[in-house]
Amino acid sequence: MKTVAVNGYKSYIGKNFHKYYKKKYKIIYYKDDINNLSKFKLFTKKNKFDFFIHLAGLSRLKCDTNKKLCEKTNYSSFKKIINHFNRFNKKPRVIFVSSSHVYQISKNKLTENSVTKPSTLYGKLKLKSEIFLKANYKNYCILRLFNVYGRKQPPNFFIPDIIKKIKKKEKIEINKSIRDFIHIDDVLKVIDFVINNDIKDTLNVGSSRGVSLEYIVKKISKKLNNKPLLNITNKSDKLIASIKRLRKFGYKKKINEKFFNI
Repeated sequence: MKTVAVNGYKSYIGKNFHKYYKKKYKIIYYKDDINNLSKFKLFTKKNKFDFFIHLAGLSRLKCDTNKKLCEKTNYSSFKKIINHFNRFNKKPRVIFVSSSHVYQISKNKLTENSVTKPSTLYGKLKLKSEIFLKANYKNYCILRLFNVYGRKQPPNFFIPDIIKKIKKKEKIEINKSIRDFIHIDDVLKVIDFVINNDIKDTLNVGSSRGVSLEYIVKKISKKLNNKPLLNITNKSDKLIASIKRLRKFGYKKKINEKFFNI
């Protein structure tokens, strides 16, 4: 049985990974402060593992409000972890969970070679971490997740926030943007696929389908039988993944499309 270490155990992906794969893998969680390198070193001394899934970090919204802590948590601490792993004789495969926020907005589907030009601090630090990992560690896989959704998602995510606002009859401010939404089940399947295949690359993880924010709001309001207080601005942009590289590695599972039939 493969041993998988995870930091960011309270994250949405971390909780679901444990729920789905606790019988398939021996999963161990680093539960202390990611900024405390001494405790992390003690954790690695006590536990041996084949894979390390990096999920810890501040969200995009928290990065906007506390830039100094975001820089420390989302980049500096990760850099120290990689430097620590480089001292190991048997180095774990690092699965770094990145984001579509590293990309520049594009009319075309985004490949892993598309222009990276993040507009947020969160995206900039994800990209900075990717660059450091590629330059300083050989055994890795980077997963650039697009918009994740699914059951029991925390309220700070887009869809739960929309549901809350519709129910409470609060005003909803959106634009005409089109985004790529990927179900949590599909994200977990890709992580599982990477663990069981010798993939050392950067991969987009999305549905490869675009959906407008307006569509989402109207579909949810129809489901709730509650008309939204909706204000739509004219700003329009696209972020849609190409997953051809993932397919080339042999990932054949069908992407969940339940969302498009809400």
